[in-house]
Amino acid sequence: MVTQQQTFENIGWLWIIIALITFCVLFFGKVTAPFGRHTRADWGPMIANSWGWFWMEIISPLGLWIGFYIANDGVFTVSIQALIGMIAWTVHYINRTFIFPFRMPNKKKKMPVIIMGSAIFFNSINGTLNGYFLGHDWVFQSDYLMYLGILLFSIGMYINIKADNILLGLRKPGETHYVIPNKFLFKKICSPNLFGEIIEWVGFLCIAPSVASLSFLIWTLANLMPRARDHYNWYIKKFVDYPKDRFVLFPFIW
Repeated sequence: MVTQQQTFENIGWLWIIIALITFCVLFFGKVTAPFGRHTRADWGPMIANSWGWFWMEIISPLGLWIGFYIANDGVFTVSIQALIGMIAWTVHYINRTFIFPFRMPNKKKKMPVIIMGSAIFFNSINGTLNGYFLGHDWVFQSDYLMYLGILLFSIGMYINIKADNILLGLRKPGETHYVIPNKFLFKKICSPNLFGEIIEWVGFLCIAPSVASLSFLIWTLANLMPRARDHYNWYIKKFVDYPKDRFVLFPFIW
């Protein structure tokens, strides 16, 4: 007889397979998602960049807490690992939803609604699935992994926010031109903000090991590795003096 946990773990493995297929399409198919510096107007209706980010990110913590509440029957009694996992996820998305989008200097920039919509779909499944696993406490119990995860998540979030602050501070208010960042980890890799986010979700996997947290890490890699490659190629094409010895995403590896 298949248990409820086995059913949802099977869903998680299926979600991982879809992530791997998506990665192959984006990475090997060399598909560039048209938002940020890669925005294109031929992808249909557009929405203001800041609000697009807000709507596509807020669904993740909402899904997390809805999934957690349903699984936990509103009792909120879980292991310390599940609780820390909930807190870590929520803190990350407070920054990504309510702070980062509205600090973007170019208020006129837009993104395609289809990109926002696809991100909402992706985040709703990842958030709800992880919330459901955390609510049921379907996580591997290990204090040592939890401590390692807290450390990695904290380091990753520090790198992510510091790199974002450097990027946001490259231009004065009203300026729209691009500048090569040369501080912090930008001296070694093209996208330390994305590198920091990957470290965060490696940490989250260690805090609350499960098929759900593994699926989210794989989805993160499936999305961020192609984006980092696109950023690197964009810099190479736009700036003839861009340092050629910088790695794309992972220091000393790629």
